[in-house]
Amino acid sequence: MRKLANSIGTVDKLERALLSCLNEKAYCDVTISAISRRAGINRTTFYLFFGSKDELFVHLCGSIIDQWFQRFFDLNITRNVESEKELYYQLLTWIRQWRPALKQIPDVKTDSFDGFSLLREEIELKMSAQKPFQTEDRGKRKKYDLFIKVYSFGVVSILKWMLDEEDDFDAAEFHSMLQGLRYKGFYSVLDY
Repeated sequence: MRKLANSIGTVDKLERALLSCLNEKAYCDVTISAISRRAGINRTTFYLFFGSKDELFVHLCGSIIDQWFQRFFDLNITRNVESEKELYYQLLTWIRQWRPALKQIPDVKTDSFDGFSLLREEIELKMSAQKPFQTEDRGKRKKYDLFIKVYSFGVVSILKWMLDEEDDFDAAEFHSMLQGLRYKGFYSVLDY
Protein backbone atom coordinates (compact mmCIF):
# COMPACT_ATOMS: atom_id res chain seq x y z
CA MET A 1 0.00 0.00 0.00
CA ARG A 2 2.87 2.37 0.80
CA LYS A 3 4.35 1.86 -2.68
CA LEU A 4 1.03 2.85 -4.24
CA ALA A 5 0.85 6.02 -2.13
CA ASN A 6 4.44 6.85 -3.07
CA SER A 7 3.61 6.26 -6.73
CA ILE A 8 0.58 8.55 -6.62
CA GLY A 9 2.67 11.16 -4.83
CA THR A 10 5.39 10.96 -7.47
CA VAL A 11 2.90 11.34 -10.31
CA ASP A 12 1.39 14.39 -8.55
CA LYS A 13 4.88 15.86 -8.13
CA LEU A 14 5.61 15.32 -11.83
CA GLU A 15 2.34 16.97 -12.87
CA ARG A 16 3.01 20.00 -10.65
CA ALA A 17 6.59 20.15 -11.90
CA LEU A 18 5.41 20.18 -15.53
CA LEU A 19 2.91 22.95 -14.74
CA SER A 20 5.63 24.89 -12.94
CA CYS A 21 7.97 24.58 -15.92
CA LEU A 22 5.18 25.62 -18.29
CA ASN A 23 4.57 28.70 -16.14
CA GLU A 24 8.07 29.83 -17.19
CA LYS A 25 8.82 28.26 -20.58
CA ALA A 26 7.19 27.12 -23.79
CA TYR A 27 6.32 23.41 -23.92
CA CYS A 28 8.96 22.74 -26.59
CA ASP A 29 11.65 24.21 -24.27
CA VAL A 30 10.73 22.11 -21.23
CA THR A 31 12.98 19.09 -20.73
CA ILE A 32 12.55 15.88 -18.78
CA SER A 33 15.61 16.87 -16.75
CA ALA A 34 13.96 20.17 -15.75
CA ILE A 35 10.71 18.41 -14.84
CA SER A 36 12.59 15.80 -12.80
CA ARG A 37 14.60 18.46 -10.93
CA ARG A 38 11.43 20.40 -10.08
CA ALA A 39 9.74 17.21 -8.88
CA GLY A 40 12.76 16.35 -6.72
CA ILE A 41 13.39 13.03 -8.45
CA ASN A 42 16.00 11.74 -10.87
CA ARG A 43 15.47 11.14 -14.58
CA THR A 44 15.46 7.38 -14.10
CA THR A 45 12.52 7.66 -11.72
CA PHE A 46 10.70 9.83 -14.28
CA TYR A 47 10.96 6.98 -16.80
CA LEU A 48 9.48 4.52 -14.31
CA PHE A 49 6.23 6.49 -14.60
CA PHE A 50 6.24 8.04 -18.07
CA GLY A 51 7.96 7.17 -21.32
CA SER A 52 8.22 10.78 -22.48
CA LYS A 53 7.36 14.38 -21.74
CA ASP A 54 4.41 14.02 -24.14
CA GLU A 55 3.07 11.09 -22.13
CA LEU A 56 3.23 13.17 -18.94
CA PHE A 57 1.47 16.03 -20.75
CA VAL A 58 -1.37 13.73 -21.86
CA HIS A 59 -1.67 12.44 -18.29
CA LEU A 60 -1.73 16.02 -16.97
CA CYS A 61 -4.61 16.94 -19.29
CA GLY A 62 -6.57 13.93 -18.06
CA SER A 63 -5.81 14.83 -14.45
CA ILE A 64 -7.01 18.41 -14.90
CA ILE A 65 -10.32 17.20 -16.34
CA ASP A 66 -10.63 14.52 -13.61
CA GLN A 67 -10.31 17.22 -10.96
CA TRP A 68 -12.89 19.35 -12.76
CA PHE A 69 -15.40 16.50 -12.76
CA GLN A 70 -14.72 15.47 -9.18
CA ARG A 71 -15.53 18.98 -8.04
CA PHE A 72 -18.25 20.09 -10.43
CA PHE A 73 -20.24 17.28 -11.97
CA ASP A 74 -22.56 16.58 -9.04
CA LEU A 75 -23.19 20.30 -8.66
CA ASN A 76 -24.00 20.55 -12.34
CA ILE A 77 -26.76 18.00 -11.89
CA THR A 78 -28.17 19.29 -8.59
CA ARG A 79 -27.79 22.96 -9.56
CA ASN A 80 -26.64 24.16 -6.15
CA VAL A 81 -25.77 27.63 -7.43
CA GLU A 82 -24.11 29.00 -4.28
CA SER A 83 -21.83 25.99 -3.87
CA GLU A 84 -21.14 26.07 -7.57
CA LYS A 85 -20.07 29.72 -7.46
CA GLU A 86 -17.73 29.02 -4.56
CA LEU A 87 -16.16 26.10 -6.39
CA TYR A 88 -15.76 28.18 -9.56
CA TYR A 89 -14.05 30.82 -7.46
CA GLN A 90 -11.65 28.16 -6.13
CA LEU A 91 -11.07 26.93 -9.67
CA LEU A 92 -10.30 30.44 -10.88
CA THR A 93 -7.85 30.95 -8.03
CA TRP A 94 -6.07 27.81 -9.23
CA ILE A 95 -6.26 29.00 -12.85
CA ARG A 96 -4.69 32.34 -11.91
CA GLN A 97 -1.84 30.54 -10.14
CA TRP A 98 -1.06 28.43 -13.21
CA ARG A 99 -2.30 30.84 -15.89
CA PRO A 100 0.87 30.92 -18.08
CA ALA A 101 1.00 27.12 -18.07
CA LEU A 102 -2.73 26.61 -18.65
CA LYS A 103 -2.70 29.20 -21.42
CA GLN A 104 -0.22 27.02 -23.32
CA ILE A 105 -2.00 23.68 -22.93
CA PRO A 106 -4.67 24.12 -25.64
CA ASP A 107 -2.01 25.37 -28.07
CA VAL A 108 0.51 22.53 -27.61
CA LYS A 109 0.86 20.51 -30.81
CA THR A 110 3.02 17.46 -31.40
CA ASP A 111 3.07 14.78 -34.08
CA SER A 112 0.66 12.64 -32.05
CA PHE A 113 -1.72 15.13 -30.36
CA ASP A 114 -2.79 18.70 -29.79
CA GLY A 115 -3.69 20.12 -26.40
CA PHE A 116 -7.09 21.52 -27.38
CA SER A 117 -8.29 18.15 -28.67
CA LEU A 118 -6.86 16.34 -25.64
CA LEU A 119 -8.83 18.49 -23.22
CA ARG A 120 -11.99 18.24 -25.33
CA GLU A 121 -11.70 14.45 -25.63
CA GLU A 122 -11.11 14.07 -21.88
CA ILE A 123 -14.28 16.08 -21.17
CA GLU A 124 -16.25 13.96 -23.66
CA LEU A 125 -14.96 10.75 -22.10
CA LYS A 126 -15.82 11.84 -18.57
CA MET A 127 -19.28 13.14 -19.50
CA SER A 128 -20.18 10.03 -21.48
CA ALA A 129 -19.43 7.91 -18.42
CA GLN A 130 -21.72 9.90 -16.13
CA LYS A 131 -24.99 8.28 -15.09
CA PRO A 132 -27.34 11.03 -16.38
CA PHE A 133 -26.02 10.43 -19.91
CA GLN A 134 -26.46 6.65 -19.82
CA THR A 135 -29.50 5.44 -21.72
CA GLU A 136 -30.58 2.60 -23.98
CA ASP A 137 -32.84 4.95 -25.97
CA ARG A 138 -31.03 5.49 -29.30
CA GLY A 139 -32.72 8.83 -29.93
CA LYS A 140 -31.72 10.21 -26.55
CA ARG A 141 -28.24 8.71 -26.84
CA LYS A 142 -27.71 10.54 -30.14
CA LYS A 143 -28.86 13.83 -28.58
CA TYR A 144 -26.70 13.30 -25.50
CA ASP A 145 -23.68 12.57 -27.68
CA LEU A 146 -24.30 15.79 -29.62
CA PHE A 147 -24.64 17.80 -26.41
CA ILE A 148 -21.46 16.26 -24.97
CA LYS A 149 -19.49 17.17 -28.12
CA VAL A 150 -20.83 20.73 -28.21
CA TYR A 151 -20.37 21.23 -24.46
CA SER A 152 -16.80 19.89 -24.39
CA PHE A 153 -15.80 22.06 -27.34
CA GLY A 154 -17.47 25.06 -25.69
CA VAL A 155 -15.81 24.57 -22.31
CA VAL A 156 -12.32 24.38 -23.80
CA SER A 157 -13.05 27.32 -26.13
CA ILE A 158 -14.32 29.50 -23.26
CA LEU A 159 -11.33 28.61 -21.11
CA LYS A 160 -8.89 29.28 -23.96
CA TRP A 161 -10.56 32.59 -24.80
CA MET A 162 -10.54 33.74 -21.20
CA LEU A 163 -6.92 32.72 -20.66
CA ASP A 164 -5.93 34.58 -23.84
CA GLU A 165 -7.66 37.79 -22.67
CA GLU A 166 -5.28 40.44 -21.37
CA ASP A 167 -7.56 41.41 -18.48
CA ASP A 168 -7.95 38.98 -15.63
CA PHE A 169 -11.40 37.42 -15.71
CA ASP A 170 -13.61 36.91 -12.69
CA ALA A 171 -15.48 33.94 -11.29
CA ALA A 172 -18.93 35.40 -11.96
CA GLU A 173 -18.26 35.86 -15.68
CA PHE A 174 -16.72 32.42 -16.04
CA HIS A 175 -19.55 30.81 -14.08
CA SER A 176 -22.20 32.61 -16.12
CA MET A 177 -20.71 31.58 -19.46
CA LEU A 178 -20.37 27.92 -18.51
CA GLN A 179 -23.80 27.82 -16.92
CA GLY A 180 -25.33 29.26 -20.09
CA LEU A 181 -23.47 26.77 -22.24
CA ARG A 182 -24.54 23.89 -20.04
CA TYR A 183 -28.21 24.66 -19.49
CA LYS A 184 -29.10 26.39 -22.73
CA GLY A 185 -27.02 23.96 -24.75
CA PHE A 186 -28.41 20.90 -23.00
CA TYR A 187 -32.03 21.88 -23.39
CA SER A 188 -31.65 23.08 -26.97
CA VAL A 189 -30.10 19.75 -27.96
CA LEU A 190 -32.81 17.76 -26.17
CA ASP A 191 -35.49 19.81 -27.97
CA TYR A 192 -33.73 19.28 -31.32
